[in-house]
Amino acid sequence: MKNIFRKPLVLLASLLALGFVACDDDDTREYQDVSIVGVKVDGTLYTPASSTPELTVVALPAGQDISKNKLQVLVANGDLVGFVNNAEYDCRKPLDLSLRGYNGVTLATKLHIQSAPKLTNFVIKGISVPAERVFESATSFIVQLDKGTDLTALEVTMEFINGTLVDFENGIARDYTDPVKFNVLGVDGTTNYPYELVITTEEVGPATINSVTVNGVRSDSVQVHEGVVVPFIPALMDFTNVTVELGVGYGNKVDPAFTGTGLNLMTGDNKVKVTGTNGIVSDFVIGVPQLSFAPALYKSYEALGYAANDLCSVGFSGSYLLAGHYSSATKTPDYFDMQGNLVGSLDADGTVPSGYGFRKFATDSKGNILCTSLGMSDGEQWVYRWDNVTAKGKEYISYSKASLGVDFNPRAGGISIQGDLDGDAVVVMTLAQRTDAYVWTVRGGTLDPTPKHVAFPYAGASYYWSLQPMPQTADGFIGMVTNTQIANAGIVKLDANMQEQFRVSGFYSTGGDVIVHNGRTYFAYTTHNNNNSYMRICDITDGQQASYAAPLFNRVMEVEGGNGNATMDAAFGIVDGKLHVAFCCSNLGLYMYCLE
Repeated sequence: MKNIFRKPLVLLASLLALGFVACDDDDTREYQDVSIVGVKVDGTLYTPASSTPELTVVALPAGQDISKNKLQVLVANGDLVGFVNNAEYDCRKPLDLSLRGYNGVTLATKLHIQSAPKLTNFVIKGISVPAERVFESATSFIVQLDKGTDLTALEVTMEFINGTLVDFENGIARDYTDPVKFNVLGVDGTTNYPYELVITTEEVGPATINSVTVNGVRSDSVQVHEGVVVPFIPALMDFTNVTVELGVGYGNKVDPAFTGTGLNLMTGDNKVKVTGTNGIVSDFVIGVPQLSFAPALYKSYEALGYAANDLCSVGFSGSYLLAGHYSSATKTPDYFDMQGNLVGSLDADGTVPSGYGFRKFATDSKGNILCTSLGMSDGEQWVYRWDNVTAKGKEYISYSKASLGVDFNPRAGGISIQGDLDGDAVVVMTLAQRTDAYVWTVRGGTLDPTPKHVAFPYAGASYYWSLQPMPQTADGFIGMVTNTQIANAGIVKLDANMQEQFRVSGFYSTGGDVIVHNGRTYFAYTTHNNNNSYMRICDITDGQQASYAAPLFNRVMEVEGGNGNATMDAAFGIVDGKLHVAFCCSNLGLYMYCLE
């Protein structure tokens, strides 16, 4: 907009101080075009619902008498020509106005004051319809009748103020099983207002959200508690930038301000207003989505046939699912096909350690397998490697009291891999009942035999606990631990120097896995506490504590039971090009899900 003052003296002085000489002080900027910016109708101010140089529309509440109103038209960048403000006008037809702009342009335009039709009478012959059962919105009327009412031949009569029925004939029997559309002609004689008449025996009224569709995938169900709507989605995706469509209750209207595009559902704080057919606006919050996959495989503990407190680790190699235990004669992990059939056990090839066998194992991104024993000896011990489920085991990592520089017998409490043992990888072995852990690196398929010694930041780790190294896109570890103090048990995020960044506590966990898939980083783990186990998947791409504390998948195992050694695990694997995840808990069972 043009400034009515000339250039300030301060600006002129500044230019002279800089050595500039003004040759021409003409201000060539133009005024903006003249326009109507508001209208007072009987003393109430309304802003335009729409405005063009040719037409300004001002919308009043429906059903308002606009045949004789006192008007005051408010203009910017100009003046009214030949129009008397604060006089009475018949506003049922558009008013012709002339506006003279300060830029010298005179504009011929129209002002259209609108008040939409309003239903004043609704009658169904032979049926009493209380007013509170007629729900009116800007584009529809929903009428709730008693259960069992025949809707196939109803005689309806409607009357409106500020409007005349166009394509609906009163008092004629017709079928209202489906909605009936009709138009009402406004008092201006030109504007058609479309409506939908719905007569139903279904309950209508309060606002509800019945489904949430995310990027075209419709929820299997929703849970609503205190206004928070949690959708259960049968698809894994990047929920940080999605398009959402809401399925609302009968006749409900979603606030047009809710576009549903570009939403980050991981915040759990996307707000939306929904108006029920009772006219009451309710506030909802869309919570963090939950994955609704059914198990692709479930093996009960009884069906596995393992000894009590035995099952403690799980993983994928090729198209097989592995379960670690020591009940079999070979004391090596079993492997199952994708239908859950036991195919066999890993070939120990004379590498079976005494006592407890191979209690813990981990698999890398290519299906290579590393196994450890609990380790009772003070001599040389080994982490053994299998290239696949049909290969023979071979010694891979040697360790002992001397090589690790400790004065106690090192007993392996857990093992984890991040990466590919034939390329670049990180291997972490934790020691049972200690805070000690050892980190080996693999570069170009070559193992550095000298590990880095790290220490968990607080005592209380059990026989079985683990440190999962983060992918190369991040650093540090995730600790999964038990503790005599439950506040110190659970999930602990650690930096590369083993300093705690945050924790999610209140449960026991001794095993999990991290994978980068389709540009997102996922963390899966199993919990156990008070005889209950939960299977959880978190999208931890942003690295924030809130993402660890708000799982996308949080499913309780069907069977309850104790777990004397607090042994459990979770693992990701790509099988036939699709992301799979498996969970296990000693004494409870083994689950597998296909996430794509």
